[in-house]
Amino acid sequence: MLIKPFLETDIDRVKKFTDSEIGDGYYSREELIENQKKSCCSNGAISSFLLIDESSSEIKGLRLAYPPGNWSHGKGTALRDDLWPFSIHETAYFQSLFLAKDAQRLGWGPKLSEKSIDVFRQLGAKGIATHSWKESPNNSSVRYLLNIGFKEIIEHPLYWFNVDYICTRDGKPCRCTAVEMYLTL
Repeated sequence: MLIKPFLETDIDRVKKFTDSEIGDGYYSREELIENQKKSCCSNGAISSFLLIDESSSEIKGLRLAYPPGNWSHGKGTALRDDLWPFSIHETAYFQSLFLAKDAQRLGWGPKLSEKSIDVFRQLGAKGIATHSWKESPNNSSVRYLLNIGFKEIIEHPLYWFNVDYICTRDGKPCRCTAVEMYLTL
């Protein structure tokens, strides 16, 4: 497996991956283009990464992450930056982390996230905010983030309710809860 920056040339393959792993239409092609651009840092680095199976060239994972100043909210509308230790202008954002089933529980999630964290540290970010999927199998999303040092801030019921896609858990509309979390760097 290979970890590489998410480039504009990867958009169509990332769209196919997100449709199959997250839910049909969770990200539009246009939104993925915007997300890739938001991943471009002032120092020329890219803060979002892909996990690629070198033998098949298939995408097996995606970490979307934005540096401070390149984002203002997550996929949903709820954001409680008044509860964070640092301002939104000093805070990076973890948008999404998704792994194909055959790449889960092999340590790739933390490796993808660490690549983004390294970029954010180089930029001088003071923290990272995220919205974690509470209803993930065995609450794995929240547990994973707690294990790498994030702290829970607040829960947002129906966080993805107005996102026009078919949730892999409960269809449309999505009725899942987001746990807003924060990591101080």
